Amino acid sequence: MTALLDLLPLIAFFIASKKFGLLAGAAAVLAATLIVYGIHLMRQKWRLTKQQWVVLVLTILFCGATVLLRDDLYLRWKTPIINLSFALALAISALIGKPLMQPVAKDVFRFSQQGWQRLTYAWAAFFLLLAVLHYWFGLYHYDASEQAKNLFIHFKSYGQLILMGIFLAAQAFVLRKHLNIESDTAGENETSEQPSQQQH
Repeated sequence: MTALLDLLPLIAFFIASKKFGLLAGAAAVLAATLIVYGIHLMRQKWRLTKQQWVVLVLTILFCGATVLLRDDLYLRWKTPIINLSFALALAISALIGKPLMQPVAKDVFRFSQQGWQRLTYAWAAFFLLLAVLHYWFGLYHYDASEQAKNLFIHFKSYGQLILMGIFLAAQAFVLRKHLNIESDTAGENETSEQPSQQQH
């Protein structure tokens, strides 16, 4: 549910940008993000995670500046900065021995402390790659041409989602031996034992 809600700002951006331009896209992202995070607040008992706060605050700042100043430069800086922030947070957490991927993926994988650090560094590298690609399409390689605008719109809307899907699939394949299946097995055992316990 959370993942589906988080896709709404991207969908709103794609539709508004293609029809009305990047300024309209920024306004659509801002409005959709405020709605989505309002829903998150209600669903999460009026609390947001640190990651959600980063996305919300930077979206308000950069999309708000884009709309108010009528300059899409601020919109194009938003996503590289968000991804770079995630990359730095992950890398620093692994460096100080408190890898952020451990609490996030502890129900999915089983690792030693060194393994969690490596996984966290891998995610940091992935977010750094996204930051570089967003910088390339939205800033370094960007000009006022329609081709450049379309490349930016398409990559921001679904290019990063494709890369995320590839990264997750590769991660699941490479780390399949470390999948945490004990919880599933334990759940199955408890289910199979319940009828016999009820009979006594």
